[in-house]
Amino acid sequence: MYDWTALWDDHAAEQRPLAGVHDVNTLADTLTAKLVEPAGPDAPLAVYETAASYILVGVEGGQVQQLALAKRDLFDLTLRFVTEDEGQDQALPYLEIIADNIATGESEAWRATVTLDEQGRPWAAKRMLAEQLMPAFEFDSLSFTDAGSFREALRSLWIDTVPQLVPHIVAWFNGEQDSGVAPIHDDARTREMLERYAEIVRHEQAALGRRFVDAELRLVAEVLHGIRFDSAASCRGLWLAVEARLIDEELDRKWKVDGDLLLEKLKNLSYAQEVALIEGLTASSGHESDKE
Repeated sequence: MYDWTALWDDHAAEQRPLAGVHDVNTLADTLTAKLVEPAGPDAPLAVYETAASYILVGVEGGQVQQLALAKRDLFDLTLRFVTEDEGQDQALPYLEIIADNIATGESEAWRATVTLDEQGRPWAAKRMLAEQLMPAFEFDSLSFTDAGSFREALRSLWIDTVPQLVPHIVAWFNGEQDSGVAPIHDDARTREMLERYAEIVRHEQAALGRRFVDAELRLVAEVLHGIRFDSAASCRGLWLAVEARLIDEELDRKWKVDGDLLLEKLKNLSYAQEVALIEGLTASSGHESDKE
């Protein structure tokens, strides 16, 4: 379900010592939890589950440590600018924030139509798009909607992402959408855009590391090895290529993953997340995706 090692490392400051433990796989009674993933040669952490949390147990610095992760805090957030009809009964174009939590099985989306004012500035939800002018996001169906960690994550997502989206939004309204492969110029503006692109990719890759387990990533990397991307637009729809290989070659059996779950994860990726996934896996496998 998750990259437990990444979560373990990300929350190192929250780990607590667990004394008198000889086998990390025999703590169900001690922790009043169910062992869902035992530690082993290829899995350094034992993962226990309660109704409200996951408890990770492993060895750090020669000492057994435990880490409790509340399920309500294991959410993912995606903010994107949507310009094509995706069947959401929402006037185009619009901003969309998707909040999902695999651990609790919850998912909800906030959407707001984007317009330009007379000065050419983009607005959404009756607010000008600026990093400090946040809408009143409503995620009423989520059990963790009022949690401080969730609201802080929404704030950070807005502040970090909106400044990157505004130039793209304005360009879209001015009819400057990509219509082919444009030459890349070596100038200050282009370098700035490439730096922003790299930062977006790094941001999304950090989140994706928690959504996919290693075996799933290796399976997708194998599929990518045989794909050539002729344009940025062709990066969309990776799940279709994966599905075809699952059907034809049963790669899910080879890599011992749940194929249906993997496809569902891929279908739910935003465009930025899909590009970030392709970038990370093609780079790690030592070949180029040839995206522009």
